[in-house]
Amino acid sequence: MKPLPPKISVVLPTKNEQDAIGNVIRDCRKALLGIDHEIIVVDASQDNTPVEAAQVGARVVKQKGNGGLGDALTQGFSLASGEHIVFLDGDGTYDPADIQKLAEPLLKNEVDLVNGNRFANMEKGAMTLTNRIGNRILTWMGNVVFHTNLKDSQSGMKGFRRDILGRITLLERSFPITSELLAEASKADLRISEVDITYRRRIGTSKLKPASAGPNICWAVLLMLRDYDPLLLFTMIGLVLELVGLYVAWPAIFEFVEGGSFTLVGRALAAIFFWLAGLFSIFTGVILDTVNYSIRRIERRASGLA
Repeated sequence: MKPLPPKISVVLPTKNEQDAIGNVIRDCRKALLGIDHEIIVVDASQDNTPVEAAQVGARVVKQKGNGGLGDALTQGFSLASGEHIVFLDGDGTYDPADIQKLAEPLLKNEVDLVNGNRFANMEKGAMTLTNRIGNRILTWMGNVVFHTNLKDSQSGMKGFRRDILGRITLLERSFPITSELLAEASKADLRISEVDITYRRRIGTSKLKPASAGPNICWAVLLMLRDYDPLLLFTMIGLVLELVGLYVAWPAIFEFVEGGSFTLVGRALAAIFFWLAGLFSIFTGVILDTVNYSIRRIERRASGLA
């Protein structure tokens, strides 16, 4: 008789976490005591991490791709057989005991995706002030773009129903996948909630480079805004161009109103260019939004939701 699939699959992306991974896996098992589960470690290490993980009973697979977080998670998701998937870092920053908080609403079928809010209980020194500010800004941007109401969109601890993978598309290969997952869930009108979790100092050296990760995530958010809400993006661009045009034209306008002369022809032509570009951007947003709306209607009809 074929064994039943586990209720929960825990996916742990790892890269040189030999000092932390054993305890993380053991704590995951404690948190899931009494619940059928599996633990999948997707590893891109050059140290003893895979050996440590295997010794405590995790399923260890070598990561494919370029070693980015997005590659690790999508690979882990494809291997997971549980009804629900929870993922967290293997460096000890997240408390595996919080898996219960994420799993409970999923097991009760109250939500489709649960996000962990690190700011609710953050250990002193776990995140630099720069990273705090950056995370707050990115979360605000994500809430505006994806029409969510979260406190920590960049959290690396989330849980979701495995069957939603058939309704979303994940393309990001690095850290922006945390935003992409929320964007796709919002686009698919899935039920999203957030629970408070603990965030601790990491064990070992951080692989996250804020100087590159922050801009990469911002750029990914803008690209997702282009795909999910082009009207907002191109309207904002258009309004900025209109204001630039007004700024450029103001001396010429002032000259004409005050003296009746018109000598700043170059400024006037530049202003007209910015105004036309702004209008073109707004019209582009309207057209793309109309196309997006039509595509969403077709997708909903195809899936039987409308």
